[in-house]
Amino acid sequence: MRIATAQATPFSPLDDWATPDTSIIRPERPPAPDMSEIEFNAVFGPWTNWLRSAAEVKGAPVDFVALSLLSTASAIIGNTRWAVPWEGWKEPPTIWGMLIGDPSSGKSPALDAILDPVKQIDNALSAEYSANRQDWAAKDEVAKLILAKWKSDVKIAIGEGDEPPLKPKDADAGAPPVRGRVRITDTTTEKAAELMSDGWRGLLLSRDELSGWLGSMDRYSGGGDRPFWLEAYGGRSFTVDRKNSPEPVMIDHLTIAILGGTQPDKLDSLLLNSDDDGLLARFLTVYPAQVPLRRPTTTLDAGVAQEAMERLRALEPTIDDQGAKRPFFLHLDPQAQDVLQEFRQQCRDWETDAAGLLKSHIGKMPGMAVRVATVLALLDYAIGAAPAVHTIGAEHLGRACHYVGEYLRKHAHRAYGAASMPAEVRAASRIGEIIMAEGLRQISTREIQRRGLVGLQSAKEIGPAFTVLQDAGWVSSIQQSGPGRPAKIFAVNPRLEGVQ
Repeated sequence: MRIATAQATPFSPLDDWATPDTSIIRPERPPAPDMSEIEFNAVFGPWTNWLRSAAEVKGAPVDFVALSLLSTASAIIGNTRWAVPWEGWKEPPTIWGMLIGDPSSGKSPALDAILDPVKQIDNALSAEYSANRQDWAAKDEVAKLILAKWKSDVKIAIGEGDEPPLKPKDADAGAPPVRGRVRITDTTTEKAAELMSDGWRGLLLSRDELSGWLGSMDRYSGGGDRPFWLEAYGGRSFTVDRKNSPEPVMIDHLTIAILGGTQPDKLDSLLLNSDDDGLLARFLTVYPAQVPLRRPTTTLDAGVAQEAMERLRALEPTIDDQGAKRPFFLHLDPQAQDVLQEFRQQCRDWETDAAGLLKSHIGKMPGMAVRVATVLALLDYAIGAAPAVHTIGAEHLGRACHYVGEYLRKHAHRAYGAASMPAEVRAASRIGEIIMAEGLRQISTREIQRRGLVGLQSAKEIGPAFTVLQDAGWVSSIQQSGPGRPAKIFAVNPRLEGVQ
């Protein structure tokens, strides 16, 4: 039997190879968008001065602080208030925020400006829980004694042929108190479900680095993590089966906001390796330019944010006809509905020029704008600049549409550029990353297919990717001889060695 063999690498001297186009794995990003001072003031209204002071004190872009505020406030509002654009469409306030920047860009300090007040609320909830737990424990001890006495009386009564006494009401101390929570940092879906079931209101998942958390779901996408988090964005009912309990966790409204940062390179790798199931497209992103290093000339009044968050925390849901909690629905007034309809049409126009993840993101922007409008209206109330909110008007919806459509859309383009390329270019970029990471000198189509990578599992996907790599000077086909249809083998450009 004659075995197909590959001839020697056709080019070995460096002079025989062209300079490879490394933009295949490092696509050029558009510049960071810039919002004018007038625009920023119009969008964030009474919060403008505080946001700018926080950004200056923390040495961070104001975009980081602003999106952190929106996401955190959305979690605290949670299921107490939902928007209703029109009949048949309900939108929770939940906002997923992703801060993108290099390690020294100020992501963590910006998060601290918003999360520090939340820690104070969590501390107060913990203290309240401890006191309630202590009271309950004392009642439970008494209840156990009463229960033991009642059981003894029942036994005696039965033995003497008498009617057994009724069980005293104070023989049961009732359910133990539940610890209130606003923020979680690292949790399983089962634990998050339990916390949501106990607390009902909503939660904030905050992490300094989101890429590891997102990447772990991509690696185990056959499990229940991704469906859980997709539902956590929509606020729908959800049931989680527990390993060690026959009783599932049932949640009326699964509502969890997400906030965190990531580095551009980590995001690029994540985008190239993830399934487009809409999870990433649900994030509002900011990817601003780094701010100059300056010594702050102002101070930050952390009490402003804490008082506002506590005021939002004091919002109560409404009670339905069956006595169960449900969100208080904030309907859009007719003028706001007109603004939203115009924005929906604009998003449809933007979609025609977009591709990949960016296209999916733009398709979700009308709902995102409704969420942002809800949070902006309630933040105005929380800082004392507006009365209690009962409807969403055209002013807040217009502010939100401008922020989401004219500004954050450009940030998404800058962030998701690698995932907005044509499919064959994305696939070529993924193969290019493998070549660079493993220092390969030779690679075959069959070897790529065996890896079972997303978007690189069939000849129809792999072939065009290698064509892109050949055109970019990364590889050159090695001629083969022998029977059958051998795998295509490619030599790797030696000029790639040492490229960072």
